Amino acid sequence: MNMIVKEDFIRIEVHLDEYAKAKKLNTKEAKKLLDDYFSLIEQYFKQINEIDTIDFNALETYPVVPMNFEERYEYMVARKYHFMGFSQMKTLKTELIKMNAAYQIMQKNKF
Repeated sequence: MNMIVKEDFIRIEVHLDEYAKAKKLNTKEAKKLLDDYFSLIEQYFKQINEIDTIDFNALETYPVVPMNFEERYEYMVARKYHFMGFSQMKTLKTELIKMNAAYQIMQKNKF
């Protein structure tokens, strides 16, 4: 599998932002993109933490976990097709990318 990069998110985000502006996140097309975007966030979280499945009981053992990750994850699942859910996904994505970059720098400096 290819490594997920910021551009992968942006490709979907551009379209979702248009749906959001038009207040059409609840359309069939937008829901498919929201599902893809959410899945990409999950896959990225697994990739940067080098795990196969997200175990909420083991979050403290993962190197890159944003604050209140479990609560925010549940919020996104419950509101995936609403603007606030999409907004939370974008915020979480940005945090994950920044936190992962900081973690990678820290790892490089160890050696």
